[in-house]
Formats: sequence, C-alpha cells, structure tokens
Amino acid sequence: MVGTHDSADVGVISVGILTTMTLTPQDEGLHPAGDDLDWQESVYLGWRDAQAGLGGNHRIGNELNRGTANVWCGVYQDDGTRFRHNAEQLPLVRLEHPGLSGGPQQLFLDNEVLRFVLDGDGCRMDLEIVDDPASLVDSTGEAFAGSKGAAGAIFSSNFHVFCRVRGTVTLEGRASRIDAPAWRDHSWGVRRWDSFLASRSLGGSFGDSLQFNYGSMVGVNGSFFRHGSLVREGQRLPVASATMLVNVDDDSMRCPEAEVRYCMADGETTSIRIETIGGMIGVTGTRYGWESVGDVSVDGQPGGWGFLEVNNNPRNGHDPPTFVLSEALTNGIVNGAASGAPDRG
Repeated sequence: MVGTHDSADVGVISVGILTTMTLTPQDEGLHPAGDDLDWQESVYLGWRDAQAGLGGNHRIGNELNRGTANVWCGVYQDDGTRFRHNAEQLPLVRLEHPGLSGGPQQLFLDNEVLRFVLDGDGCRMDLEIVDDPASLVDSTGEAFAGSKGAAGAIFSSNFHVFCRVRGTVTLEGRASRIDAPAWRDHSWGVRRWDSFLASRSLGGSFGDSLQFNYGSMVGVNGSFFRHGSLVREGQRLPVASATMLVNVDDDSMRCPEAEVRYCMADGETTSIRIETIGGMIGVTGTRYGWESVGDVSVDGQPGGWGFLEVNNNPRNGHDPPTFVLSEALTNGIVNGAASGAPDRG
C-alpha cells in the first residue's frame, strides 16, 4: 500500500465551538430551503459494535428544490459480510415526523425517540439514537469555512454530536442486538459536489474518556483547509496542529487504515490509528468516496472505534490537481527547506 501524507504546516486548525444548545424537534427535520437549485439537506450516521462484530455508515441526502433524494448505506460484519445500497435521483419523500427519508433509509423523531430505520434487500435495521449532549457542536459552517471552491460552499449550517445506538441489525438473515458508540451530523445549505476535489474525515471515541475529529478538504480553486480536535473528559485539549496519513490500496480508492497525529500546544503528541472492518464507495454527483468504520488505537493502545471517509478523486481525473503538498508538481531543483509548502499547478 502507498501512503499519502498531509504536512503539518499548511492550513488552519479549526476545532469548532462546544455549545450548550439543545436540539429541538424542528432541528431534526427539513429546514426552509433557499432558492438555489443545489440546496441540500443531509444526515449522516456512523457506528461500530465490536462485541457484535458489526458497524455501518449511512447518509440520507434531500435536494428539496430538485425534488430528489440520494443515499449511501454500508453495513459490515467482521467476517467480511457486507451490505451496500447507493442510489441517486430518488423521489423526495417528506415524512410526517421531523426527519429525513431516502430510499430504504429513514432517520426521524418518533415522538421523543430519535430512530434510524433501514429496510433493505438483505439488511434490516431499527436503532434508537441517544445523543451525548455535552459533545454537541454547532459549527454553522465554521469548520468548513476554508473549503469554499469556485462553485460555492459545502453547506451553510451544521450540527454534529456523539451518540449511542441501540436496537437490532439483521444482516443476511442473522439478527444481532446492537449497543454501540456512534456519531451523527445534520447539515443544510447549498452544496455543489464539483466545488471540491478531495477531502478526508476521521471521527470516533476511545471509551468514555476521549472523543476525536479530523477533517481536511481541497477546493476546486486550490483552496485548502484542515482541522482537528480532541476532547478528554469533556475538556477540549489545546491542539496546535493535526495531520493525517492514509494507506491506500492498489485500486487507489480503498483505504483500509489511517492515522491522525495531533500535536498539542506544549509539544506533546497523540496518535490515533484506525483499522477498518469494511467499507464501500459512497457516490453522489461527481463525488466518489471511501466510507468505512473500524477499530481505533490511541498511542498504540486498542479499545476505540471510528469512521473513516476519504475522497481521493471525486472528479474522476477530468482535471489536473490544483493543490499538492510539498514539491510534487514542481519541475527541476527544489530546495529541501521548501518541502511541505503548498505547490500549486
């Protein structure tokens, strides 16, 4: 496998703002849409139950002004069994309860219980979602403020929160009880899939003591950003910089392993490594991304879980790269002192 590495000296670390906001039923449903045809609203859920040997990634996207929906769905078992359901241009279905629907998946508020339900060909799920209110982050676009490409922003508003899922998953006729750590987000606003070239995300937790997030993105106009955060025992740690190293398989799409290295303000470092149990390609528009979940170790100690998302080439090679770390686009001699600086074609 070939590793690709983000240098630590480019981009701005943005960790978002921990808030005391309380989600309302209206927050879980569709928000009033702007006039732009590319207005979208979406929810995402990632979870991993190591004891049951299962995990999954799920996304529901609603494009209100187009009247369409799209979905990504992947459920994986440790023995290699997996279920995938991707679809685009589905008819938009509005739920009676606050929530979003797309194809075989629904995430909705059932009275006061938040539920995720999947009724697929070979896989069924019914999970209750219980949020960790202390982990709720209202980004309102701040975390992705540097990701604006030539065509526009990725979203205008967003909240995300660590949670727990409990219920039943039936995969290929085998039913399992699930009680698992999870993470979810909800975003709404204009999203143009061709406005970014590549992105990476890693999130998860280590027991009840540590929660982590990382994200980076390259815009179509060559813009670049990355951000990373660590929260231990409810306290945000002073992360000065964060970088991700990804192992990429021979198909240049599948990413079975990744590591994020956090450097604290005092010079101490923390390494978070994920080994995935399974994954699938999530497709929407020009975006082809690796979605996966797996087991996490922190500074070599196992015991955590995480989700990994990597978009290596969402525009299918139609355009040359506009941003490369270090000297990878430069002909001739490059001074070693410049290594790590951005190289724009």
